[in-house]
Amino acid sequence: MSAIAYYITAHGYGHTVRSREVIRALKSACPDAAVYIRSAAPQWLFENLAFPVAYRHGAVDVGFLQKDSLEMDVVATLAACAAFHERIPQLLEEEIGFLRDAKVRLIIGDIPPLCFEAAARASLPSVAIANFTWDWVYRSYFAAHGSFAPVIEAMTGSYRKATLALSLPFSCDMSVFGKTVPIPLIARVSALSKEEARKKFQLPSAAKIVLISFGGFGLERLPWDKLERLNDFFFVCTGTAPKKGKNFLVFPEALPDYVDLVRAADAVVTKPGYGIVADVIAHRTPVLYTSRGQFPEFPYLVRALTDWATSEFVPQDALLEGNLAPYLERLLNKDPNWPHVPLNGAEIAAKKILSLLSSFPPKGRP
Repeated sequence: MSAIAYYITAHGYGHTVRSREVIRALKSACPDAAVYIRSAAPQWLFENLAFPVAYRHGAVDVGFLQKDSLEMDVVATLAACAAFHERIPQLLEEEIGFLRDAKVRLIIGDIPPLCFEAAARASLPSVAIANFTWDWVYRSYFAAHGSFAPVIEAMTGSYRKATLALSLPFSCDMSVFGKTVPIPLIARVSALSKEEARKKFQLPSAAKIVLISFGGFGLERLPWDKLERLNDFFFVCTGTAPKKGKNFLVFPEALPDYVDLVRAADAVVTKPGYGIVADVIAHRTPVLYTSRGQFPEFPYLVRALTDWATSEFVPQDALLEGNLAPYLERLLNKDPNWPHVPLNGAEIAAKKILSLLSSFPPKGRP
């Protein structure tokens, strides 16, 4: 049996969602592979996989702290990074012990630097799957927050120890890795038709369904009272407190088949994150996107939406005022832009990972 440890950042849901697809592809190609997940992402995101995985909840990086989906918190992130990096020697000792006891043969990271450092010290191959690295993200804040310097330096050193990096479409600067191979988009795809998806969620069949999607951070500032006045649209989203209004439904956050909501929708309103960008491209669902503050990944994902999707921009002020109608009408009246986009990144990633694994025989064997 081949044991693989998968380390996943808990920043939003997109990293976890695409990691799930890679895990599915790995198990399909190598059913006897044992997968150990290390992440602070919610455990429910790893349920309904149709096969068992070993999950341990715990922080493996900081990511970027946010007040909500639209507002970044640089100061809190810097403080959390400083505290986390003080714990790294202890964490490395714990992880190396786990890797030894579990007889792990390969490590995958999306995209905590810690796991590549642990892999190098345990003499194990490691694979990064990413469209950015955290040291690159933090560098964009360095001019105003010079205290990021030791964090960036340590992260860069750990990333350089990865054996291989699989670079997703519209990646940011990935030059920190010694060997980088591009792969197609990693995307999950609903098995339902639009009609079936609407029936599943008991959504009105003839309405213009708008999915409000703001990932793991949520957006409590949305003025639902004003959205209720937009009678031409029916809004759906997920949240901590399910509720129902005359033209909206809020489903539980732990929704196992979120892509079925993407399939059901006529439009998605969101801030660009890799997970939802991949979802709308995969389902050809028009997207109305807003800005997400000074986050350096943003222009890369906007380019993805411009090139590979039918999209329209809505200013944050208009979004938070509930003034969505003119922007949604403009979006839904646009000429469709849906070029062919390969969606088999998970399968390609699994092949490359297993090929690398086969080139590193278990310790003790020639």
